[in-house]
Amino acid sequence: MKNGKLRACSILLAGSMLFLTACGDKPAAQSAGPEVSGAPSQVAAPAPGDQVFSLVTASLGGTYYIVGSGLAEVLSQNVDGLTVNNVVSQGSTANAIKVGTGESELGITNYYSGLRALEGTEPFDQSYDIMGICTLQYSIIQFNSLANQNITKMTDLKGKRVSIGPAGGGGALIFEEILPYWDMNMDDMNVSYMSYADGGEALTDGRIDVNVPHGAPPLEAISTVAVTNPINIISMDPEVLEKISEDLPYYDAAVIPGGTYAGLDEDITSLGVQDILVCRSDMDEETVYQITKAIYEHLEYLHSIHASLAGMDFEGYKDSLVPLHPGAKRFYEEKGLKLD
Repeated sequence: MKNGKLRACSILLAGSMLFLTACGDKPAAQSAGPEVSGAPSQVAAPAPGDQVFSLVTASLGGTYYIVGSGLAEVLSQNVDGLTVNNVVSQGSTANAIKVGTGESELGITNYYSGLRALEGTEPFDQSYDIMGICTLQYSIIQFNSLANQNITKMTDLKGKRVSIGPAGGGGALIFEEILPYWDMNMDDMNVSYMSYADGGEALTDGRIDVNVPHGAPPLEAISTVAVTNPINIISMDPEVLEKISEDLPYYDAAVIPGGTYAGLDEDITSLGVQDILVCRSDMDEETVYQITKAIYEHLEYLHSIHASLAGMDFEGYKDSLVPLHPGAKRFYEEKGLKLD
C-alpha cells in the first residue's frame, strides 16, 4: 500500500459535539492556552486597523465549516493585525476558484481540487494561482446503503439508484473518476445529485439504494440513518485502492474505524483525500508565516474541535501536488518539518 500504511480517521465524538454546539465557552481541559478562548464566531468584529480576511469553507454545520470556524478563531486571536471570518461556500472546488481569483484570502480545499486548479484541468476551465499552508482533516468517500439491500462491493452498484452529492461537488467528481477501476461508468447506474443530508433521507425512504457522501467521518448524513436502520458501508479491495493511489497520487487508502457508525463494528477500507488550507501565491510572505505559526502552535486546540482533526499534524505535506507558499515553507524549514 502506498506509503506503507493506510490512513486512519480517529473518533473523538466529544470533540465533534463541542463544535456542533458551538455557543458556550471552551472547557478548560481542552484549552490551547490563554490566547484562544470561547467558541469561534462566524463573523468577527475587527480591531481598528486590522486586515480582514475571509476563509471559505462549505455549508453550515458541515466538517469544512466547523474546521474553518476553529481556524478563524485561532488566527483572529493569535496573528497580530488580522481578523479572519469563516464564510459559507460550496466546498473544495469553489473554494479553490474563490481563493485563486482573490475573492477570498483563505480557503479549505484538497489535493485533488488544488492540483487540478493549478493545472486548469477539469472541472476547472482555467488555472488558478493558489498555494498551500498546511494539511487539515482527511475526507473519505463512503458508499452506504441499508443492510437489507445486500450491497457489499463496488460492482453491486450496477443498476442501482445512487446519490453522489451535489453536481460539481468534490464527492461527485471523485465518484466518477474512480468507477473505471471496477470496470464501471456513470451509465451503469441511475445517478442523482442531491445534498448528502437529502441523500440520507432518500435512502431511509427507499427512494435511492445508495448514498455516497464524501467527508471526514463521522458524517451526520450516515449517522442519522444508522440510528434507526441497519446500514452497510462498502469496504473496498486493498489491491484496487493501491492501483488508484499509484495512478492518482492525491488519493490514499483510508480506514474508517469500527464503531464509527452504529452497528458497524469492523474497520472499513475506503478511499480518501487530504484536505488542505490554501491562499493565493501573492499573499505577503510574512503574513503566511505568521498564519502557519499560529496554526502550528494551537494544534492541541484544533484537535479538540472535531473528530476529524484528532490526528492533524504538519508532517508529510505533499509539496509536489500543491506547493507550499514561501511563508509557510519557511516555517516548515525552521521547524524541521518533513515534506512529501
